Amino acid sequence: MNLLLVLAIWFLQTPAAKPQFEVASIKAAPVTSTPGRAAMPEMARTLRRNNRAPGWIPMPDPGRVRIEDWPLLDLIATAYKVHVTQVSGPDWISEGGFDIDAKIPEGTKKEQVNAMLQSLLEERFGLQIHRETQNKSGFALIIGKNGPKLKPAEPEPAEGERLTPEQREAQQKKVRAQMAAMMERMQDRRQAGTTGGANTGSWSSVTTAELATHLVGLAGGPVVDETGLTGKYSVFIETWQNAELPGGTVFDAVEKLGLKLMPRKVDVDTIVIDHVSKTPTAN
Repeated sequence: MNLLLVLAIWFLQTPAAKPQFEVASIKAAPVTSTPGRAAMPEMARTLRRNNRAPGWIPMPDPGRVRIEDWPLLDLIATAYKVHVTQVSGPDWISEGGFDIDAKIPEGTKKEQVNAMLQSLLEERFGLQIHRETQNKSGFALIIGKNGPKLKPAEPEPAEGERLTPEQREAQQKKVRAQMAAMMERMQDRRQAGTTGGANTGSWSSVTTAELATHLVGLAGGPVVDETGLTGKYSVFIETWQNAELPGGTVFDAVEKLGLKLMPRKVDVDTIVIDHVSKTPTAN
């Protein structure tokens, strides 16, 4: 066989190397012993899981990734852009937390950062996974009988472009208004003799597929998007921790958006962990 042809076949069959961080540090997150704060890390993780877009990675500036107190479960789910419920592995991956400080090579595209996190987990934790589709009890997110009531998202700034002071103030004003409205509704419920805290989710630009992922934690099972909608939307939802309060379930919140959660068996893309170490190799 022609040597050039052999080399061409070899090149096509050899998987391309994943992009990597230029340099990265991983260390166990410090454990707080402050009285009364034992539940705070788990509360923060629940809020983060329900509010972040699939695969979202903290990047304080375009050249760095900084993650604080994330358990392996969250790191793996983020690396592969899935919800934590789509990761199958040992129970201990949800325990403890890790801090990561990594430098991104110049010229890296934003969509490559998740692959860099995959490479880091493979190198430092010996992570080995395979994907499989599992059929589970869950929900389909569909359009309600009266049609969607979703507000289109405002145009996003171009990559690398920072928000203007006016845009930043508008975002902050919107958040303050939502919080004020929530506090007012809580006060009304107290006066009516009912109690119960609220869970809120606010996304300035989200697809219905991403919204379905956000709803997993609130719905208590996998959610797949079957709306057929392709746009990006500005979404705010609120549910109440006291399930006996009328109108406060995740199903009520979704119906206010003109959508509906239908119980059914759904096919779920699952990351199955074949091997992973509890501690990373040294920096």
